[in-house]
Amino acid sequence: MLVPLLLIPGAARALDIDRVVTGQGTILALSGPFVDGDASRVLAALSREPIMEVQLHSPGGSMKAGLDVGMTLRASQVATRVAGGRECASACFYAFLGGVLRSVDPSGRLGVHMHSAARSDAYVGKLREILGARQFSIDDRIRLIVLLNEQMSARAAGMIAAYVVRMGVAIEVFDPLFATPHFDIHWLTVQEMRRFNVVNVVG
Repeated sequence: MLVPLLLIPGAARALDIDRVVTGQGTILALSGPFVDGDASRVLAALSREPIMEVQLHSPGGSMKAGLDVGMTLRASQVATRVAGGRECASACFYAFLGGVLRSVDPSGRLGVHMHSAARSDAYVGKLREILGARQFSIDDRIRLIVLLNEQMSARAAGMIAAYVVRMGVAIEVFDPLFATPHFDIHWLTVQEMRRFNVVNVVG
């Protein structure tokens, strides 16, 4: 299953940030892939005027970018929503959790899966170093790769766990999240979203 992971193309563009004015207030619509640096752009958009809610529609992208955007949304004390017919998955899930009030419309979908370091240039660079270290036997290089994978996975899991708890979401959300491979998506059911406190506003 390694090949499909490595063939996933990287995000080609930054998150789209659109301002939608309604009779009830201004909505900030975030769509497209999450990439590093998006949090500062979202913060700039939030700083311009009062925002009624932030709506998300994205297949994911950089996990760290999703976490950064989520923390920016929480600091701004805004509501997040997945509107009807829209989907928010992978890194977008973490951004969604940043809302102080969180809702998903009946035909909206929120998806989770295990994170991957396949797009991380730093991780790939370390692997290249290990593979190129000819002074070690092939078995020792494999062991070093296993150690690197364990370290990276533990660090990412700890970061995600701390964030999820800080956002007031039950740690049990990790059950479907870590059980779902990166090349697949687990769409959370209404019951799961309520049980894990992923949504805290029921329409």
